[in-house]
Amino acid sequence: MKRFSMRHLFLIGAALMMVFFAACSKDEGEAYDPTPQFNKDVDSIKAYLKAHSLTAVQDSLSGIYYNISAKGNGVDSVKYSNTKVKTLYTGKLLSDVVFDSTGTTPREFYVGQVIVGWQFALTRITKGGKIRVYLPSYYGYGRQAQNGIPANSPLIFDIELVDLTNPQ
Repeated sequence: MKRFSMRHLFLIGAALMMVFFAACSKDEGEAYDPTPQFNKDVDSIKAYLKAHSLTAVQDSLSGIYYNISAKGNGVDSVKYSNTKVKTLYTGKLLSDVVFDSTGTTPREFYVGQVIVGWQFALTRITKGGKIRVYLPSYYGYGRQAQNGIPANSPLIFDIELVDLTNPQ
């Protein structure tokens, strides 16, 4: 009798474990392919530039569009992800709706803590430099909506690199 109940207990335990693992497994489904959204974003950026009679350079590796209005001092540049930067900036959507701005008070960040599009932009200018970047959503917040920013939104940032401190 004891053998019978142990066997049942084992089978019940095995069945529960199978249910537990099945519930914990992820539905693989199809892997996310960012390429269609990226292409759509680039088309939207091109249309925005054309509609506003703006010119910008497209980086051949990233696909990010940008326009440097002031290169900066040519000496003090971002070298590391733990470089601390002080910036003035305005961020807006392609609809020209501003979602964030420093106004006249610079904000400090570590380069490694900002979105990839900012990391790109900050390495294109030096202290005192100004750049406008047009970011496909992949280099911003991607599929995640943020405060005032819908998911899959291309972004525009006007950034001025006021100061920076590279680690010793």
